[in-house]
Amino acid sequence: MEEESLGEVWQFENNISDLINICTKVLSDNPLFFLINSYTTGISAEVLGNLLKLNLKNFTGKISSGEIGLPMTNSKLVLPCGIYSRWEN
Repeated sequence: MEEESLGEVWQFENNISDLINICTKVLSDNPLFFLINSYTTGISAEVLGNLLKLNLKNFTGKISSGEIGLPMTNSKLVLPCGIYSRWEN
């Protein structure tokens, strides 16, 4: 049996800015932090940081962004697993 299509497909790269914007609308007047992470390819931590800068411009604070990784056993290597960006007051 074929499943009916609901029409629109949510794609991280195309819709993350809108999602961040919607999330900022439910923040308190004095938020402590905003954290977003991603495990999808095709977007960088710098892009997430820029999206937070644009969407949280009415709040003072600092933004940090980077990679999420798992240390590999018996080596000094880290297995990249995703990215994050965090705004904090």
